[in-house]
Amino acid sequence: MKIKMKLKMNLKTKMLVYILTTSLIIYALALGYVSLKLNRIALNNAKKLTATYAREYANQTKSNLNVDMDMARALSHVTKGYKNLPPKKMKSILKEMIFHLIEENPNFLSTWYSLELSAINPNWNKPFGRLRLSYYRQDGKINYKEDIVDTIAGFKKGPYYDILASKTERILDPYYFSYKDTDIKVLETSVVVPIVIDGVSIGVAGFDLLLQRFQDIIKDIQPIEGSYAFLLANNGQYVAHYNQDSLGSFIKDENKNILTKIKSGKEFTNVVKDKNNKEYWMSFAPLYIGKDETPWSFGFAVPVDVVMAEEKATLQKSIFVGFIGLILTAIIIWIIAHNISLPIVKTTRVLGDLAKGNIDESKKIKIRTKDETREMGNSVNSLIENLNKTALFAQEIGKGNLEQDFDLLSKKDVLGNSLLEMRKSLKIAQKQESERKLEDEKKHWATQGLAKFGEILRQNTDNMQEFAYSIISNLVKYINGNQGGIFIINDDEENDIFIELLACYAYERRKYMEKRIDLGVGLIGRCVQEQKTIYMTDLPENYVNITSGLGKSVPNALLIVPLKVNDEIFGVIELAGFNEFEDHIIKFVEELGESIASTISTTKINIRTNYLLEQSQQQSEEMAAQEEEMRQNMEELQATQEEAARRSSEIQGLLDALNTANLVMEYDLDGHIISVNDNYLKIVNSSREQLIGTHHIDNMQLSELQRKENQKFWEDLRNGKAKKETDNVKFNNRSYTFVSTYTPILDEEGNPIKILKIATDITDLQN
Repeated sequence: MKIKMKLKMNLKTKMLVYILTTSLIIYALALGYVSLKLNRIALNNAKKLTATYAREYANQTKSNLNVDMDMARALSHVTKGYKNLPPKKMKSILKEMIFHLIEENPNFLSTWYSLELSAINPNWNKPFGRLRLSYYRQDGKINYKEDIVDTIAGFKKGPYYDILASKTERILDPYYFSYKDTDIKVLETSVVVPIVIDGVSIGVAGFDLLLQRFQDIIKDIQPIEGSYAFLLANNGQYVAHYNQDSLGSFIKDENKNILTKIKSGKEFTNVVKDKNNKEYWMSFAPLYIGKDETPWSFGFAVPVDVVMAEEKATLQKSIFVGFIGLILTAIIIWIIAHNISLPIVKTTRVLGDLAKGNIDESKKIKIRTKDETREMGNSVNSLIENLNKTALFAQEIGKGNLEQDFDLLSKKDVLGNSLLEMRKSLKIAQKQESERKLEDEKKHWATQGLAKFGEILRQNTDNMQEFAYSIISNLVKYINGNQGGIFIINDDEENDIFIELLACYAYERRKYMEKRIDLGVGLIGRCVQEQKTIYMTDLPENYVNITSGLGKSVPNALLIVPLKVNDEIFGVIELAGFNEFEDHIIKFVEELGESIASTISTTKINIRTNYLLEQSQQQSEEMAAQEEEMRQNMEELQATQEEAARRSSEIQGLLDALNTANLVMEYDLDGHIISVNDNYLKIVNSSREQLIGTHHIDNMQLSELQRKENQKFWEDLRNGKAKKETDNVKFNNRSYTFVSTYTPILDEEGNPIKILKIATDITDLQN
């Protein structure tokens, strides 16, 4: 009895120790592998995610500032055409340009010029001094300020002279500034472009930008719970930060490693801890604005515990399930050991081998008896067979084969259920990894596409046709579409604004066709009017060139996206394909549409600027020719003036004699007196104020017939014919008779401008 008890206890111990140890090792290895794999995946995803968001928002911010830098660059280029103008004329033109810029761009705090006086004013004889012209906003109004900096203090020092010397455009480090001492200072920056003519810097042009607009954008950037974004200048100063209190302060960098990388324009990721000892993944992406070689940096931080939360939850569930599985396995083993504690020595030996993990098929027991021993032997054989299947299943799972078939021994097969649960967990993890990978691929596809088209947008900006074709041909291929077109709003004529097809691409062939669509007509007109994306999949079976303008192919999906930036629309992109467009493709095209619209806007400005520059150059040439002609005319005029002075002296003598001997009056073409000499006033005993403005017939007694003849008389005078008549005039109850000559006075082109009357008093002769 004692021997049997000892044998039963040893068997239980062996089964519990060996089988549980084996299961625990398998479980620990599988769990360890899954844990390490999940942890590595989660960390890599966190790095990629923060880097992706940092690059994405950096590109958006860069595009925003590049528009301002492009406008400043265009302003600098235009200024070159006015250097040879007189200083007053040049200053007037420059003032008008910067006024229009600040008026049309509400995000500008100030637009200004700073010009070296020695370069624009030939009378300036000092080696220092500059003229500053600026418009600035204050209390909702645009104010003008002009001053001359004429001091030797700080001679040739400061950002202004640094930019003049380097001849390189710059975006200045942020600074606090107030346009009046009474105003509250605001954090702003300036985009500055040198004005270089024939290799010499004559000044700079630029804009002051309020940095609060980036603060308003960044505080809403939180795509991941607990994440935040910030924008750093080249000197490490916070331009924008989710925490308003950090705005304007400098990044804490004791070893200056971060600041060094920012100044060098590197993209990097760093692990930091906040004041609460919370760990963050922080990615920095450089922003090169225009041609400035002092980049800013966009930062994006994600809490490590947030991105690792899903991995930790999965790991905890796996540990819990495994722990329950181990407990159930131990119970089952104990029951099995208790039920087979009385077998024969052969069975005991076999079970001993099983307890050691030896589950070879050759160890099966062959028992021919029909009692409980046979059932026990059959059970042992069944156990060997099923343990082999379970081990094979566990091995396949370890190899990563999650599709291996496995049949449970029964509904209560704890080990099998545990393995199936583990496989289920691994499948979920694998699916999640696949979904994350797919999402990363979509984001990478969109980011890569934006980068690709960003490069394309910088090409052919001087040729709108080639620019549009390059965009639409590459876009159709990139999204695997079949055909597409770019339509822009043609506003060259103020009274004839319409939508024009600029470029069309279909079936890998360039299409040449002209297309005009009126505003509000068809899908294109509707998209322009509503400024919203139109996406259709339920198209008519015989869909042709009725509303889309894409030819006679029948697409299964139609996408029309407005090209707009800052709520101003420039046109639309129309795309069609036989496959439906996924959401990420539509979003990509919408984001690209903003970049295209921005480029179109800049291109139009450049075209207008070039036109103005050519016009200015043409005017300069014409002015030079006119100056030469004026010089010759002045010489001729001087000779003419000498001759005219001589004749004027003679004519003046004649006029004096005429005024002395006769009565002289001047009328306008309607017969109203505009001047009268003293002789006339003396004879009629009247004042000049009484006569000026009166009509020729006011003091005459005329019959109806004479009035009609008088109208004909003045018509002849207005046609340039001289007249002579006898006038009977009554003044102050006394009648006068004059013999008068009326002569039209002509201008340089031979047209009458007034009537000269010379009269002789014959009143006494008639009496």
